[in-house]
Amino acid sequence: MEGRTPLSGNRNKSLNKLSSVTSLRLASAPDRSLDTGTYVVQIPRDQVYRVPPPENAKIVENHRGPDDNFPRKRRCGCCCWILLGLLIIGIIIGVTIGVIHMLYIPQCPDFSILGVHFKNVTDPNSRDQGQKNQPQQKPKFEFDLKVNNVNERMDVSFGQGKANFVYQKHDIGQGKYPSNSQKAKGSTNVDLNLDVVSNYGKLPDDIKKSIENGNKTIATTLMIRAPMEIKSWVRNLKKDLTITCDFDVQDLTRKSNITYNKCITDF
Repeated sequence: MEGRTPLSGNRNKSLNKLSSVTSLRLASAPDRSLDTGTYVVQIPRDQVYRVPPPENAKIVENHRGPDDNFPRKRRCGCCCWILLGLLIIGIIIGVTIGVIHMLYIPQCPDFSILGVHFKNVTDPNSRDQGQKNQPQQKPKFEFDLKVNNVNERMDVSFGQGKANFVYQKHDIGQGKYPSNSQKAKGSTNVDLNLDVVSNYGKLPDDIKKSIENGNKTIATTLMIRAPMEIKSWVRNLKKDLTITCDFDVQDLTRKSNITYNKCITDF
């Protein structure tokens, strides 16, 4: 064509291939004064491929059907909330139980010896004639104990047990420990009677002389074995308890004087 600028060799080849495939038509600019080597390429409408703008893409997404993964995501969210709630409840329960157990820690009661008396020592030759046919009363050790429950919220009870009075590694008295109980922060006085351990109900002469010497301090030991139960609405504890009381005493045949007293338990 007369008004068109001749094409280079390579460009002619490219345009020939494009025109054979797509039937393109080339048109020159209407004004020669604007002829700067620019061509307008016209492409058939059925061969135009466009990428939709972002706003159109959002409209298309809104008109699509619901996401198939939405129910699954919803179920996962519900499960996570349920697990979180169970975890919080478990933590609250654990903390509550821990606090309650700290407030209800069982402690062993305190024991102390208030007094001890050796009584019923009689001489058979000094008895009245009318008492000859009566059985001789055995000598006994009478103990006055105090049991103090140190638990602020728990009651303590003792079942019947056994007690031994030991002097110079020899049992000089045996008997039963009576059952008793104490309320929380309460105390009880317990009367303990022990029979003298010897043949014919008499103490050996050397022990008897030492005991009847009122000016001499005697080091002795009282051992008690009894079942114990500590009770509360939170927890109960049962245990066989052994109490060992070491004490020094003066004048067992009269009003005794306890100069030293220490009781230890195996709680």
